[in-house]
Formats: sequence, C-alpha cells, structure tokens
Amino acid sequence: MRKAMGKAYTFCVHDESVNTYGFRMLTSGANLEEFKKNPVVLYNHNDWETPIGRGENVRVEDGSILVDVVFDEEDEKGRTIAGKVERGFLRMASIGAWPPEEVSDDPALKLPGQTGPTATRWTMREMSVCPIGSNHNALAMYDRATNKRIDLSDRQALVRLMDKEFSINHKRENNMSYLTQMLKLSDSASDQAIREAVQDLITLRDNLQAENATLKSEKQTLQERVTAFETKEKEAEKQKAVALVDAAVKDGRIDAKGRDSWLEDFAVDFAKAEVRLSSISVRQSVRSQVQTEGKAGGNVQLADMTFKEILEKDMLKELKKDRDLYREKFHEAYGKYPE
Repeated sequence: MRKAMGKAYTFCVHDESVNTYGFRMLTSGANLEEFKKNPVVLYNHNDWETPIGRGENVRVEDGSILVDVVFDEEDEKGRTIAGKVERGFLRMASIGAWPPEEVSDDPALKLPGQTGPTATRWTMREMSVCPIGSNHNALAMYDRATNKRIDLSDRQALVRLMDKEFSINHKRENNMSYLTQMLKLSDSASDQAIREAVQDLITLRDNLQAENATLKSEKQTLQERVTAFETKEKEAEKQKAVALVDAAVKDGRIDAKGRDSWLEDFAVDFAKAEVRLSSISVRQSVRSQVQTEGKAGGNVQLADMTFKEILEKDMLKELKKDRDLYREKFHEAYGKYPE
C-alpha cells in the first residue's frame, strides 16, 4: 500500500503469483469493467456489511492490478479502517472474484510450486482491505448462483468450482486427436505444428478467395467488353438497316408506308431481312422504259416529242406515268406547271 494524492491510498489488489490454494490468475485475463461500475471497498470481504470506501483509478501496471481507495470517513467503520491504514497497521488488500470463465492446465503457464490450474479469464467482483494480504491468503471467490463466498480451503469445493472448466479443457484435449487427423498430423504433433498447419489452411483459403475475386473481376470486365461490342454491333446494324430501307423506298422497291415494318424485320433478323429486301427488283421509271424502247426499237422517245405531238399521238396517258416529264412538257407548252 502507498498513499496517493489527497486522502486516497493506492493498493495492489492482485498479481500473478501462486496463491496458497495452489492456483493463480493471469492479470491479462481480468475483466475489470464489472467492478468499475460498482467499485465497492469492503473489509475482509464482508459484503454483508456496508462498504468502508470506494475504489478509483482502477488500472494495470507491470502485471498487477492497482486501485486508489477513498475511505468513507463519515462512517465509523470506514474512519477506523482509514486510521489503521494511515498509521500503518493495515497495509494489504485482496480481490474478490467470480469463478474463472476459463482455466488452463498447460504446463507452460505454471510457476514453481503451482499445483492447480491457471485462470486465463476471470471477472473482478469487489476488493477488500485485509489484515493478511493479496493473493497469498486473502483471495475470495463467490458462487454466481448463490452470490455466497466459497470456502477455498475446502479442496473439494475448489475442484467443484473448476470442474466445468477442467472438463471443457479435457474435452478439448480429446478433440485434438480429431484435429490432428483432419490436418494429417500425428497425434503427438506439437502445438506449433498444429498452428502452422492451421495457418497454412488459412493462407490457402485467403489465396483462393483472392483468386476467386480476381476471376470475378476479370469475368465482369470481359462481360462488359462483350456487352459494349454487342451494343456497338447492334447500333451499326440499325444504321445499316435504316440506310437499306431508305434506299429501297427511294428506288421504288418498297412503299414508304412499309418502312417501319421493314425496320422491325431487320431488328428481329437482320440477315434474313437483308436477303428478302435484296431480292426485290428496282422499279424502273416510265422515262427510262420509253428511252430504252426508243433505242432498241427505233421508236420516238417521249422526251424528244412536244406536248402537242404527244396529244396528237394519243400518248398523254403514257406521259402521265412519268410525273416529272409530264410537268416539264406541260410547262413547255403552257408556260406553267399543271395543278
């Protein structure tokens, strides 16, 4: 114990030494949060009496748990204990804990003189100022079910206290044989060999997951490229279809009213629609037909005749088949275009 600032006194309530019951508790496995919520300081673990003070600045230093104690000097018992601490008659403190959540019988964790297991995970319940100190003689544990203090001097009670944990550890040891078989190791394989084999499996899993992610990314990129190519190809076909259909309308192979229908056919099956359209012959104009006949058979061409000559030869009906030529001849004869 040492005096802290003000009227607070700093106590070491726990370290990792072997207690008189033959086991020890690791500071690294301590859960201090429950005590911090209700930091009561008792005298000699007498929780049926009112607290004599409160704990502050709960901390871990060099493997020990330290608590600054502020005594309730308005309480007669608190004032009495504080005086004995101040005068040096009481110097030690002890921890009150719940039964350990986890224990280990690993020889590597045992210190000389340790006959019991090592508590690797436990929870602090309270702290007490005690005549005989800390781990060695003043460790207290409480039954979670009854909230009563356990007599640790009763060896059988101590065994019952940790029997569950021991059985769990024993079960784990039995499971090690199954684990070594799965890892294709001998039953006598060391912990290091088992850890390395497990790590190899973890590394293999991580590598496979990374490769799988890469393959998914590459697949997605390839799919995006294919989609972009298909979109570009469809757009090119669409433009070509428009050009082919418009050309067919212009040269008279199809009627303008059927343009949209033809474009739909091209959208469904471009190749088939293209073959169908190309099989339709181009319609020749009346002018070209008359000119062709004139050259081949020596007949007079309508284009070379006057409007009057055409009327005299009763060929007006033939002339009107070529609207442009009819308009030109009508304009030549009357100086205006027909309505």
